[in-house]
Amino acid sequence: MAVSIRIKGSNETNEYKDALVLKQIFEAEFQDGKTNGEILIISNATLFGQEVKDVDIIVLGNFEKYSCKIRSKAKTKNPQKKDEFIELDLKERLVFVNSFSFVIETKKHRAEDVQLNGLNLLVRYNNKLSDVTTQSESQKYSLKNYFRDRLKIAPYICNFIWLRNVNIETINQLIGGNENIKTKHNYLPDKFSFLYLIQLACVQSLPYNQIDYNTNLPKGYSSFSCLKVKDGFDLQQMHEIFDLFEKIRVGMGNLTRKKIEYITSKLLDNQQYAKAIGEKFIVISGRAGTGKTVKLLRIASDLSRDRGARSLILTYNHSLVSDIKRTLAVMEIEEKLDIDTVNITTLHKYFYELLIGFGIVQNKINPELDVKYIPDYIENYHKYLKELYDYIDNGLIQEKEIQELMINRHDKVAWDFVLIDESQDWDEMEKTIIFRMFGKERIIIADGVDQLVRSQNRCNWLKGLKPEVDFKKTHEKKGLRQETNLVSFVNAYAKQLGIVWELEPKAELIGGKIIISTKPYSIDLHRRELERCKRMGNVEYDMMFLVPPSLVNTEKVEDDYGKTKVNRSFKLKNQFESMGINVWDSTSKDLRSQYVVDLNQHRLLQYESCRGLEGWTVICLELDEFIKYKMDSFIEQESNELALETFEEKRDKFVYLWSVIPLTRALDTIVITINDKESFVAKQLWEVYRRNPDIIEWIS
Repeated sequence: MAVSIRIKGSNETNEYKDALVLKQIFEAEFQDGKTNGEILIISNATLFGQEVKDVDIIVLGNFEKYSCKIRSKAKTKNPQKKDEFIELDLKERLVFVNSFSFVIETKKHRAEDVQLNGLNLLVRYNNKLSDVTTQSESQKYSLKNYFRDRLKIAPYICNFIWLRNVNIETINQLIGGNENIKTKHNYLPDKFSFLYLIQLACVQSLPYNQIDYNTNLPKGYSSFSCLKVKDGFDLQQMHEIFDLFEKIRVGMGNLTRKKIEYITSKLLDNQQYAKAIGEKFIVISGRAGTGKTVKLLRIASDLSRDRGARSLILTYNHSLVSDIKRTLAVMEIEEKLDIDTVNITTLHKYFYELLIGFGIVQNKINPELDVKYIPDYIENYHKYLKELYDYIDNGLIQEKEIQELMINRHDKVAWDFVLIDESQDWDEMEKTIIFRMFGKERIIIADGVDQLVRSQNRCNWLKGLKPEVDFKKTHEKKGLRQETNLVSFVNAYAKQLGIVWELEPKAELIGGKIIISTKPYSIDLHRRELERCKRMGNVEYDMMFLVPPSLVNTEKVEDDYGKTKVNRSFKLKNQFESMGINVWDSTSKDLRSQYVVDLNQHRLLQYESCRGLEGWTVICLELDEFIKYKMDSFIEQESNELALETFEEKRDKFVYLWSVIPLTRALDTIVITINDKESFVAKQLWEVYRRNPDIIEWIS
């Protein structure tokens, strides 16, 4: 009998060296060979598809009849109420360890660079304190979600912080007389035993003590397991799911590969605004399809590589966050606190962190405690935004408070550079807050000119700033995404609808295909276009579907906490599956923490979420229904401008400009289906086809 111990990961990393030390700790415990079991140690794990994807060490274990004596509390079923548990006193117990799942964050900081803030452990990076406790907790939940997504099981995961240069005496001094931490912490010293690790694990997940129903008293032993009895724990299967990232990286498809090559190629050396970064406010201006978002990524990549800078990209679009997170993961850009990195989040989430960090929102349950969570944040976003703005505008938050927050929560709010996508669609209050937090010299924006989605009023970022003195602006005019035929089609479509829109095609990007169908999307059309897409070296992921609200089912249900939520799903999903079309239905996903991990799935999104995204082939299902929805839901907003346009003129301009966005998502092929061939949009598209039959295929 013996315990098999394996390590998975690159042997060239520091985390792998830590994994070797961990293996020695386990070997010391099981050297007598009396225990049968297996342990898998994974270093530098990539949780592909999760919000937090980088984990230093994961440890998974299975034992047969292994027991140890530790001092621990336990839980048992309440004899009076069998569906409830009661907690048993702290004492020495015989604990049978059946299975475990651990995630370990390793830190090599010296003792003087480690401190406690309440219950949270902080470490110092470049004179800034980072919250390792919150980081470790986030890793735990990402790993749990990863198991749920890949294996349909949800093990209880214990998380630890391994302080590689801090001994147990120093940890005890750090904790001092704080009883809240003394019995609840998850800190591992430089040297520890397997029993010490299990002792801390039993703090997070109390071992279960069965009841002897003859005596109605707890039995004389407890059991520790990370799984429910019905769930299996196959470590070979576990081993294989962590190969997912490598499979995705190798088979990513030409579109993703070329995007990464473009992002990582040097940009700043030959650009007129390169020297101004860090000294002036930078504006990259251009219409949809001119490559603004990718240029932001290239700048952030350059700043990370050449200046060692940490850059954050802000957008309001969850789908774009999901897509870029996937790209950054494939690029193998780590998201750790102590390295130069590139990250992306929504502006809503960033302002959420400011509200929490500045202590603006009061804890309604106990006003004396800090707020950890704002449950009604999204529903009341503008109310909370106004509150944050007023604090800054009235001088209640000044430079001193900002700098303190940058130091104490630098992993959440402090970045060397902030890059803003689709800045024209920001609120004036959002703009003011960002300027106050970072100053104009550390902000780079992409300005989409007159394409507005969130608002009908354009945000003026340059008000009060002097050209060349305070800011540097570029004007992107060439279409860098789409092939020439697609650029010509979009220009002709815009002209037909009477909106101002003109892009210069890039001569080298020859070709492009437009298909307009008044029939429902068919399997024959799909097979033909998918084959063409793959022939160019792409995968299913690179063929994207866009759908209107009329093709999305909605259902109100109650969650586990009794709160009403809305479940959404693609209305034609069963029909698509019967045709063999496998989609990643983002209408039913939480895009705050997920992105596509299966190369054989097509992305499917609502039109409202497509901004900033791209695909080799883009299928715009029932485009006329989407435009009808935008027309019907249009509500005129107040503006400071003179009322020179009628309601109808303002509505049409807003909606038709909006409708250009999905048409600029494709690189090579646009497919448009029409639900009502007598609709106004269908007739306008027919006119565009009639004038351009050489580049458009019409199916009726």
